[in-house]
Amino acid sequence: MSLFVIYFGTNRRYSDLAHHTILFGRRFKGLLDDIFKGNKLPEDFSLYLHAPTVTDPSLAPDGCEALYVLSPVPHLGRAAIDWDSVAQKYGDAISESLEQHLPGLRQSIVTRRHFTPHDFRDELNAYHGSAFSVAPKLTQSAFFRPHNRADQIPGLYIVGGGPHPGAGVPGVINTAKATCGLVGQDFGVLAS
Repeated sequence: MSLFVIYFGTNRRYSDLAHHTILFGRRFKGLLDDIFKGNKLPEDFSLYLHAPTVTDPSLAPDGCEALYVLSPVPHLGRAAIDWDSVAQKYGDAISESLEQHLPGLRQSIVTRRHFTPHDFRDELNAYHGSAFSVAPKLTQSAFFRPHNRADQIPGLYIVGGGPHPGAGVPGVINTAKATCGLVGQDFGVLAS
């Protein structure tokens, strides 16, 4: 899958805001089917809201918040969505939905930028604008993920969210540690 991401800042703080919040929509299985098997942008969404200023207020000016919200969407190989024409409207719908949890949000946003599957493809060179590398299914999990040392290309080492052990910040950090260890082994250098 890919993601539609909105980075935004507000001119106020929200006292009941958590650092991490998952907001499930009314449909769960149907939404996942639309994202992974459908060929268009679903009209509804589930969201992940990240508010780092909850634990580090220095990330925004005094009295303000810095946030981003992720909405899982189909990747570009699955759905031919014209993100240039729908991104603003889709972002507005997400902002409106967030007002249930953050009253007055739309009036308090002072800066906003979105990142679409096109940006994942064009800026990050992600295949089909995929946000998470290989699909999260059993045959591409744990040991079945790409290995940190390429099997068929000597001297090629792989790090990031795709290879073993997996995605997410802890997975990427552990991937880097594992790959560093392999490079150290292969070149006779101790890795720390």
